[in-house]
Amino acid sequence: MRRFILTLVSVAMLMLGTALPVAGTGLTLVTLTCNNGTNISAQVDEDTLAGLVDAVQGMALYPAGVSCALSQTPLLSAIGGAASAAAVGGFVAGSGRFQVACPDGPLTYWVNFAITAETQASAAGAVVAGGSVNFKIPDNQCRPQGEVASTPTCLAIDADQAKPPAGAWFAYLWSQVTASSGSLVDSFAVNSSFGSGWKDTGNPAKQTSNDRVGLGYTGSCPQTSEPSPDGGFAFAIPNGNVTIKAAK
Repeated sequence: MRRFILTLVSVAMLMLGTALPVAGTGLTLVTLTCNNGTNISAQVDEDTLAGLVDAVQGMALYPAGVSCALSQTPLLSAIGGAASAAAVGGFVAGSGRFQVACPDGPLTYWVNFAITAETQASAAGAVVAGGSVNFKIPDNQCRPQGEVASTPTCLAIDADQAKPPAGAWFAYLWSQVTASSGSLVDSFAVNSSFGSGWKDTGNPAKQTSNDRVGLGYTGSCPQTSEPSPDGGFAFAIPNGNVTIKAAK
């Protein structure tokens, strides 16, 4: 009888153990691979995952010469620590389009963009091989078609504020032009460099203001300030998404 009771208890414990669900972390291990050599692996929360999904989809909707695929694996235990603060490394990924004023009138034209970049370490500075900061002016607008492809050489992230959408995070890049065509040849000569500043205000479904981008021929990277996405030559991004993740 005693052996029978012990057997029942053992079976019950096994059944209880298998019936209880394993609690997840709310994090997902993702790998972003792109035709520009990008290969980013990171553990991300639900909002960052949604932002990366938006970025991959936007590259097809608003083409600028970059295409990516995103793999996902839910995590049962977290790896690493808390996010870092200003002037750190990490990664930025995004796509979409913004409007620029036409040269000779009150109208505007669309500019598509695609961006991927990741630092070599948790500190701001040099980026991992691969990555792009690309722009494309589609046909049939007030400004003729044009394209520019560039490779980022420096990335600095400012994550001082609360995580978007409660706050805003910023990424500042310095990039070298590798190819340009059409109406963008004069503005972006091959082998020239330019700066870009990006503002992540959260995913479109949750943000209270649009993501933004600022452009300039000077930049502060590996420091965080210029070109400002809230400055004079800066643009709201009404279609698309920019996702920034600070290094762990």
